[in-house]
Amino acid sequence: MKEEVENMTAYIRYRLEKAQEVYEAARILCEAGQWNSAVNRLYYACFYSASALLLYLHLSAKSHAGVIGQFSEHVVRPGLISTEDFRVYAKLLNWRSKGDYNDLFDFCGEDVEPMMPKVKRFMELVAGLIKI
Repeated sequence: MKEEVENMTAYIRYRLEKAQEVYEAARILCEAGQWNSAVNRLYYACFYSASALLLYLHLSAKSHAGVIGQFSEHVVRPGLISTEDFRVYAKLLNWRSKGDYNDLFDFCGEDVEPMMPKVKRFMELVAGLIKI
């Protein structure tokens, strides 16, 4: 049992570290004007943070939509994170699909740069709920 808890704690920490890593990649991509790629990395920063919290809460999901749904139900609905802060993650899920899969669609700095501090806030709020 103790080993299982230690493994889960290590995995939660790994997810939080991945969130930080891809957030930093998004910052670098913004500096290079690679807006679609930055959106992708910002989305994954939220996804890794959210999935870490779900693991901490002993919840699981098998898809990106499942993670966002579980997060909404178990974190946003009870008021652990505001709807406004959650919208950043939800918006990036939609944007990532557009940027990754739609031909002839490009984001610009005016879209992406304001998302940087919002994603950082989301990550910090989520990490603050994890007590490990």
